[in-house]
Formats: sequence, structure tokens, C-alpha cells
Amino acid sequence: MLTESAQELMRQERTRIMESEPIHGLESDVVRLFVESFQTGNYEDRIPMGEYDTIICEFVLRYGRADIVVFHVDGSASVIEVKDGTKGYGHVVAGIGQVALYACQLAMAKGTLKQVRKCLLWTSPGSLEADAVIESACEAAGVIALPWPELGLLMANGEAVRRVMMGEVEHGRA
Repeated sequence: MLTESAQELMRQERTRIMESEPIHGLESDVVRLFVESFQTGNYEDRIPMGEYDTIICEFVLRYGRADIVVFHVDGSASVIEVKDGTKGYGHVVAGIGQVALYACQLAMAKGTLKQVRKCLLWTSPGSLEADAVIESACEAAGVIALPWPELGLLMANGEAVRRVMMGEVEHGRA
């Protein structure tokens, strides 16, 4: 567990990074963050994840590649399509159709699966209204919504943690 002073130092560094540096990230960074969260015991609570589940990234199917497939110990699977909200609302909602295509293929190919869930994980396009509409579209399509903060915030947070943990930032100076 981090001390309060270390947490505050990371918050300050994250703010400094966001105010002063161009922040770039990719959908593959979001996939990596999802896997890292799983590996540290921080499970996505909207799908039944546990420590004995198996995550496969870039799961190849006949018609495309699912960004993430989680095979759960209960015999079910969750197909997760990842979308970068900085590319816009249209880019994100296109993931609803993609995940439906991938989930159908997985269900047909792996006949022993009890259930296949469709999930859309996206980083915010920067508008609460857009996030709400995306979440409503997911619900209407039977897709589990997995909204995350803006990609820039996620990337800045990761860089701030790295800098503080590597000793590149100390109290009051960088």
C-alpha cells in the first residue's frame, strides 16, 4: 500500500504531465492496462472475473481478432472489444457490431462454452453525454458496457506512477 505522500506526489505529477506534455496512447495500451489490472487482482466487476480465469489478447477468429477474450473457470467466456474514445463516438459504437461478430464466432467454434458475453471497453471520448449514449447503445444491443476514463488520463497516470516509483520525481521537484 502506498503512503499518502506517495499518492499525493503521483497526483501532482499526473497533473503536471497532463498540463505540460502531449499525451499519446493506443488501444493496445488499454488492453495492456486491462491485463495489468487483472494480474494485480483488480478484476472488472461487471463480468465474473476471478484469479483462475485465462485472458487471451488478440484472439484470432475467422472474421477478425477479438482484442481480449476471458475464459472463466465457470465454463463461460467474455469477448471484449476495446475502443479509443479519442477517435470519436462513431469509432467507439462501431465496436458494438464488432464484438457481436466475434462473440458469435466464438460461441459457434467453442461448443463447450456455457455462455459467451459481449463486452465493449472504451475510453471516454471526453463527454459525459457521449459516454451515456454509448452505454445506452450497449444496453440496447445486449453488450456489457465497460467505460473507462479518457485515454490521456490513463496514460498520464501510468507515467506519473513510473516516474515516482523510479525516483525521478521527489517532493517538490522533477
